[in-house]
Amino acid sequence: MRQILFVATLMAAGTSALAEPPVASYIFPAGGQRGTTVAIKVGGLYLNDACNFYLHGSGITASKRIARTNTLWFEGPPMVPPASQQGDKYPQDFAGEVRIDSVAPLGTRYWRVSTSQGTTTIKKFVVGELPEIVEDEIDGDPIPVTVTLPVTINGRIFPREDVDLWTFAASKGDVVSCEVCAARIGSPLDAHLEVHGPDGQLIAENSAVPGPDAGLRFKAPVAGRYEVRICDTAFRGSQDSVYRLTVTRGPVVDGAYPLGGRRHNPVELHLIGANLSTENLRVTLPDRDTSPFVVHPQLGRGSWGDVRLELNELPEYLEETARSGPGGAHVATVPAVLNGRILHPGEVDLWQITAHKGEKLLLDLRAGRLGSLLDSVLTVLDSSGKRLATCDDMAPGETDSRLTWNVPADGTYRIRVEDRLPSRGGPQYAYRLDVERVAASPDFRLQLATNAINVERGHEARLSVTAERIGNFQDSIALAINGLPAGVRATVPAIAGRASKAEIVLKADANARVATTEVNIRGCASIAGKTVTRAAVLPTDPGDPLIERVAVAVAVPTPFQFTAAYDQAYAPRGSVQLRHYRLTRNGYAGPLKISLADKQYRYKQGVSGPTVVVPEGADQFDYPLTLAPFMEILRTSRTNLMATGIVKDSDGTTHPVIYTTERQDEQIVAIISPGRMTVNLDPASVEAEPGKSAAVGVQINRDKGLSGEVRLELICPSHIAGIKASPATIAPGQTTGTLRIAFARGAIGPCNMPLTVRATAIDSRGYPVVAEAPISVALPH
Repeated sequence: MRQILFVATLMAAGTSALAEPPVASYIFPAGGQRGTTVAIKVGGLYLNDACNFYLHGSGITASKRIARTNTLWFEGPPMVPPASQQGDKYPQDFAGEVRIDSVAPLGTRYWRVSTSQGTTTIKKFVVGELPEIVEDEIDGDPIPVTVTLPVTINGRIFPREDVDLWTFAASKGDVVSCEVCAARIGSPLDAHLEVHGPDGQLIAENSAVPGPDAGLRFKAPVAGRYEVRICDTAFRGSQDSVYRLTVTRGPVVDGAYPLGGRRHNPVELHLIGANLSTENLRVTLPDRDTSPFVVHPQLGRGSWGDVRLELNELPEYLEETARSGPGGAHVATVPAVLNGRILHPGEVDLWQITAHKGEKLLLDLRAGRLGSLLDSVLTVLDSSGKRLATCDDMAPGETDSRLTWNVPADGTYRIRVEDRLPSRGGPQYAYRLDVERVAASPDFRLQLATNAINVERGHEARLSVTAERIGNFQDSIALAINGLPAGVRATVPAIAGRASKAEIVLKADANARVATTEVNIRGCASIAGKTVTRAAVLPTDPGDPLIERVAVAVAVPTPFQFTAAYDQAYAPRGSVQLRHYRLTRNGYAGPLKISLADKQYRYKQGVSGPTVVVPEGADQFDYPLTLAPFMEILRTSRTNLMATGIVKDSDGTTHPVIYTTERQDEQIVAIISPGRMTVNLDPASVEAEPGKSAAVGVQINRDKGLSGEVRLELICPSHIAGIKASPATIAPGQTTGTLRIAFARGAIGPCNMPLTVRATAIDSRGYPVVAEAPISVALPH
């Protein structure tokens, strides 16, 4: 009780230490086949020993709590400056389970995690239809893994420079499609794909596909085994570089034309793809406000791909069926949606409309936003062909076009649509062009700035809501928020007339219950004598579910922190560097656990450390940091620590809270010098003969302060079977020893990376001093 009362007082004074809200980095695998149960690993920062897990969407259930498990870590190749001087994150893995119903709708679901210090923004999990496998990740050189088509492969490009190899059988003439889903699920992976034939020659590599991810398609020239390779285009790699790679020789739908239609009306779709049993599909569009509408055509075993259709209320025109006017222009009446395609390189579409002086028309061309490859240029011409208005990109980084045009006189006008590059065109270069009178329909839309916000007890947080005003609508918009956690109050201003933004202020009571709830925000205004209500939403990718709720979490601030006098000194690699710290408890009296922070302000390069428990009431501690024996000499190492404590509420509820070092005087800073011991092997390579052993001579060189015994051991990665060695020692005063490596009679390997011979001595403080040397193992021919 004394602790929580002190924390509440501290918050009111505004002097609490910086809390560390949770961070969600990845989920692996990032999806699963419907009708299956998927074991997941969630990676994140500051999630303690366990955290809450939320997975939203129909036909799917998941663990409510996920617990810390062993985190898979591969060091990878050395990172050199300037990359090694940048900050880095080290997510910890948490295990859980996702159960997917056999009739669960296909597509995206959203997940998040929360702790007593807040909640995270949402990330994606995908429900698929094809059989799925999950990569069995191993360190070292890539080893090909055989898969059976059709399949969706869940993998990860980790560590840096990782390449995954997947092999499959194909018959001559098979059309095989490969598509990556990575950027679309929030992965930082910029995927590169290659396919190599049975002779090892390159058959195909990345081709242009709608969206940010890679894809390719090829026709097998001969029967045999093919290999698809996936890596990052810049040979990066990280724990969160997850991907879903679908490989199939079944029907694949790449897209459809038109890209949408009028609500509650049928639309005849022309399907685009490979191995299609039919290219025509009739769909009746729903009568609802949400858009897009997603169709999953079922065209046979292994069907893959969906069609995302935009819904609208305006009359629809197709260039193939619209009446032709002078010069071949397609005639339409405003307001309308104009549907067309740039089927051939250099093709130009012309649309003819009639407009009147004083009208303001909005021309909004959507192509890239709907998955099309078209990079549009939109131009308005008068009857003589004079250019009156034009637009290439509606905004930096966008390929679609949008312009507002004031009609100068009554008359007939033409709208020209073309691709920015005259060398491009094809069935997937489709567009939808809205042409509307701006003043005809005053309205507004509301947009959220985030889908999660944390409010510390006794503090405030602000949530922005932005208004897009349509059709010269300039009146005030009243806002309302519903569903706040108990103990959280909101000051909700209106969005004033002509203004485009307002901030809702949330304030949590000092003793508010720690909880996460989802709130919705509505805007209300009077338009043409009627009350109009609109939900505030967060922009989503095409085809993903609409987001119109914000998670609001009551968070516990951290009372304690620790500091030290700034110190920078040379420290030998392979040794332990000791750092002394003082605690500022601010009334917190309980024990603290000190460990390496999940977020570092410098690449760790193999440094490690234990969890040190500071007992109740202690106000100082020492932390022993182990510097890896392979660290770069003369490199400045900067390591951050974090402290975890338990704050108790008056009702006995406990809340883990975290403080992480930030300033230089809080870091463990060392300039790396040569190690105090070196190891040389003779031989440095051995042959793995089944049932036999190999003797490896080990020579060590100690500095003068290391006179005791040296322990020798073989470090063998867990995925390499059939190799072991009993530890050996080198006596005090001696410099040589022998390590005997034994090879099993059964399976050995795969030997896709060197093993490590490690030598360990003890310094005068009682801490280990480590040196290592690689040893290669070759399998007999």
